Amino acid sequence: MAATTSALPKRKAAARRRPRKKQTSGWLAWWPLIVGIGVTPFAVKSATLMALAGPDGLRVLYPWMLLPKLHFLGIANSLGDSISQAMMYLQFPLYGLFAMLVHRRKGAPAAILSLALLHLLAVGLLFVAAHS
Repeated sequence: MAATTSALPKRKAAARRRPRKKQTSGWLAWWPLIVGIGVTPFAVKSATLMALAGPDGLRVLYPWMLLPKLHFLGIANSLGDSISQAMMYLQFPLYGLFAMLVHRRKGAPAAILSLALLHLLAVGLLFVAAHS
């Protein structure tokens, strides 16, 4: 006697559940921003040392500081200097804020990768501007 599959009751397919991400609470969720703020004084000090090596060292460490000074952006020298000075102190806290937002949505590996790509984008823009 052959058993038919139509005689058996059909079971519903198990609903696929998305694994819930653990929500970090309190100040622990803000750790990338805190690290960015904490790194800033050391980065400013290292920028003074890297400036002795020439402009290439500063391009690698602070690309966002040098971007407002590019001539093709059309920013006045005084405004470009002010923005550059502000970016020297804001670059790493802004990286921390960006990493915090990406980390909440995508996780730590995506945050690290996106920060590296963002930084390399700015370095690449400076490289292209210097060689054009």
